[in-house]
Amino acid sequence: MSPFSSSRPGLLAGISLLALSPFALSPVALPFQSLFPRACAQPLSRANTGARASTHDLRGRAESAATSDAITAPEESDEIITAHGTPSGLQSRPAIGGRLGLTEQHTPASLSVITQKTIALRGYTHAEDAADFAPGVTSGGSPGNPAQLMMRGFSGNQVLILRDGFYFGPTTMVNRPANAFNLASVQIMKGPSSVLFGQGAVGGTMDMRYKRPDLERIRAEALVSYGSFNSWNAGFGLSVPLAKTLALRSDFSRTSSDGYVKGANPRSNDWTTTLLWQPGHDFAARLSIDYLTDSLSTYYGTPLVPKSMAGPVQGGLLHSADGLAISKASLWRNYNVSDPRASSVNALPTLHLDWKVSPGLTLHDKAYFLYAKRRWNNAETYTYIRTPDDADSAGRPIPPGEIGRDRFYVYQNQHQVGDALDLRYDHRILGVRNRVVVGADAYYLRFIRNRGFPSATYADSVSLTDPEAGVSGPFPGEYPFRKSPTTMVDAGIFVEDTLELRKSLRLVGGFRYDWLSLDRQNYKQNGAYDSATSFKGHYTPGNFRIGPVYDLLPNLSLYGVYTTAEDPPGSNLFLANRGQFTRLSRTRQGEIGIKGHTLSGRLVSTLAFFDIRRRHILVQTGQDAVSTAGTQNARGVEWSGMWRPDKALSLSGNVAYTHARYGRFFPSPQLDASGNQVPDVPSLTANLWGVWSSPLALPVDLGAGLRYVSARKGDYANRLTLNDYALVNLFVAWHARENITVFGRIDNVGDKKYVQWADTSYPSQILLGTPRAFSVSIRMPL
Repeated sequence: MSPFSSSRPGLLAGISLLALSPFALSPVALPFQSLFPRACAQPLSRANTGARASTHDLRGRAESAATSDAITAPEESDEIITAHGTPSGLQSRPAIGGRLGLTEQHTPASLSVITQKTIALRGYTHAEDAADFAPGVTSGGSPGNPAQLMMRGFSGNQVLILRDGFYFGPTTMVNRPANAFNLASVQIMKGPSSVLFGQGAVGGTMDMRYKRPDLERIRAEALVSYGSFNSWNAGFGLSVPLAKTLALRSDFSRTSSDGYVKGANPRSNDWTTTLLWQPGHDFAARLSIDYLTDSLSTYYGTPLVPKSMAGPVQGGLLHSADGLAISKASLWRNYNVSDPRASSVNALPTLHLDWKVSPGLTLHDKAYFLYAKRRWNNAETYTYIRTPDDADSAGRPIPPGEIGRDRFYVYQNQHQVGDALDLRYDHRILGVRNRVVVGADAYYLRFIRNRGFPSATYADSVSLTDPEAGVSGPFPGEYPFRKSPTTMVDAGIFVEDTLELRKSLRLVGGFRYDWLSLDRQNYKQNGAYDSATSFKGHYTPGNFRIGPVYDLLPNLSLYGVYTTAEDPPGSNLFLANRGQFTRLSRTRQGEIGIKGHTLSGRLVSTLAFFDIRRRHILVQTGQDAVSTAGTQNARGVEWSGMWRPDKALSLSGNVAYTHARYGRFFPSPQLDASGNQVPDVPSLTANLWGVWSSPLALPVDLGAGLRYVSARKGDYANRLTLNDYALVNLFVAWHARENITVFGRIDNVGDKKYVQWADTSYPSQILLGTPRAFSVSIRMPL
């Protein structure tokens, strides 16, 4: 019997964990090969034979077909964090890893896949909630910049968010929280990915993948959930085979809440319908339509107040070198108007075509059209008034101790159309197996932004302890609006390649070249064209990535990769004016890592070290202003692991350390932030989940999760520190009947008060995290 067989799990676990330590390089693996030659020379067991075969991605026609994006079953496999299902180790082939169809083990990048099974188990409502539990990821942002993610020291538009593989523009301006019920998985790749997806990906990329129809049988599922703050979450999905070659799937979900801050009232409706036509194994067409309407939470933050004037202060939240604090009287107060607005309508039809031309040649085309209309009208900034020198828009003096408020409205209309075509070819070069992907894509984006704000600094004011909402306006100076249409046209060509130099060594690389045209126009309030701030630009970024992947053992791989990202700067291009955006940002990342799995996939671990340097970054210095500021560096380490010792117990967790600092950096002429810590970036994040299935033979699952986020800076000057926090979440799942599961959840069990985010565009306030919340849900796969 092999020493790696299941009869010796203790020895195997020790060897595997040692091999995945930071010191697990090639010399360390050699003693294992000499001690356990059978494990390195032949399949581990009958159950593992298929897993061993899949460690080499170009092993014949059958495996080539299995990597197709749409011709076969979905590429996503379940993340094994529960006591149910079949472990997959690192053998799934997530789409976010690139067009080569490589397994997670053989993709030279850090990947995380959160499947619908995990989403349902942990009760995530939106995709961003699921992303929070990937290594080193945190989320936040105000309604003005919704659904922000932080990865590897970068946030905002330097993290790319895709829908089913499609890019729609600057993340903070166009992205909306997606209902998790409609998704098959949330996929994350860390580090620059401009070679794969074009623009704006420095810290990482998140892709939200839709569910797909089933040609074989009818599938249905339903979800109803109710919880604290009058929160509702409901969904229904149905997949129906219409014929042997035709199937339809439709998912509808609705979320609504009164908000943990009174009056915030977020809600959304998301309807996704997909028609799959697959007349044979060699061709498939998938037409999807996603229609989303939503109203975001209108909680823009809690004002910072001088300690000497705050009365009783809420401790444990933050530390300010300027003597600022949060008054207890302001907790869970909403300082917005009584008729706030942060709504949108988004319609997205997409078409995927897959054609297996021959055993070694596959063609894929995807086309899309986006229509989006978004509306904001709020009091967004809340400033504590210290002296009697300020007045509102009507000229009335604002008493010291009150909160001065602005008004800001934005109306957006976006139209975008695009197409991407790629060809994948498996062949041999001088007897060496090779897979190459060549392709091109293009899109046209028309974005019209109308905005207005009062001419006065403060539109009105409200009490700190008992704010009267008031109405949104209008106020003098708001109308007529300022109009800014922007047109972006991008065309790119790309190539990806994996060359199998030997059975245990492959070289993975890629290159992309773009032609980007930007026409940024501004119009004054009187309708006249503003030539002083408008500009046109033409840019030709070229990016590449290259790195080897070496199998130390059949299920243990070491990789290294060097990646570049020359693309539009880190902030929002739709806010840039003449002279603010002069050249592309340049980024390079070096990463080394090790990935492995054993015990038939029941023990999985990954480790990655990275170093990123970015020059010519663009930062948002206000609600309607950006500037080119300097350089940013980030380096760190990320570890993730999963252990399933038996069918009843599973443990999963991750830890990430990030050191993110600015180089030469001037966010404003008055501030030199060179060497400062990047705002909202924790040095340390950690997550741990455990699930115990059927304790005492009862039809229940018990689960607990722990999340830790270390202290962060809340401003460019680093004078505001957001304290660290730890949250504990508990759940129980009762399998009432075969197709009915009832979940009970408590999030933030200790009712920890913490700061989730500090938006640098709103320096006078911070955003509190969600307090303790209860929920009960029923999920029925029908």
